[in-house]
Amino acid sequence: MNKRIGLTAVDRAAIAVIAGAAMITGALYTRLPEVMPIHFGLDGRPDGFAPRAVAAWILPVISLTLWAFVRFGARLLAAPIRARYEASPVPVAALMSSAFMAGLQLCVLAAALGDGSFGRGFALLLALFWGAMGLLFPKVRRNPFLGVRVRWTLRSDENWARTHRFAGQCCMAGAAVALFGAVIGSVAVAITAVIVSGLAPVVYSWWMSRRA
Repeated sequence: MNKRIGLTAVDRAAIAVIAGAAMITGALYTRLPEVMPIHFGLDGRPDGFAPRAVAAWILPVISLTLWAFVRFGARLLAAPIRARYEASPVPVAALMSSAFMAGLQLCVLAAALGDGSFGRGFALLLALFWGAMGLLFPKVRRNPFLGVRVRWTLRSDENWARTHRFAGQCCMAGAAVALFGAVIGSVAVAITAVIVSGLAPVVYSWWMSRRA
């Protein structure tokens, strides 16, 4: 099976992470409340709920779907674009998405079994993920699935490359601020840092296109 679909060691690690989160969920399932939090505000407090049968499994299902799309979505692309996408560190990006979703699932389980709040655990997860994205972005080649996908980057290799180098720096800075948010227990600081550092490369790509 592995040869037929071309799974790598990184792919197997991603599947193991997804399966691990699902196994932990299964082990804790009977201890979870009948109604679980599934959405949280900037203060880390829950503001959305769902029945346990849905809330406990929605993130593992999304995680597996997201991994499959990131990893094998290139098959939906035309040959030249597919080649650029596959030249990017796609397996690592898929693993990162799986790890983030698994961590998010653990945060939800902890909230459901605790006082219902997300707290610094989510802020720390966000900081680590965003920092990893900062290392990944400069290595991603122009494609419509992964990266800063706006019209200015998608129509120019130069704009794409410069924007993603800048995006890497922005993500690292945002991750540092998000980590500070984790230290002080502020989900709002972490989320704001990620949003601002995520929007900055978009503005930069537009500015680069105006200079061309």
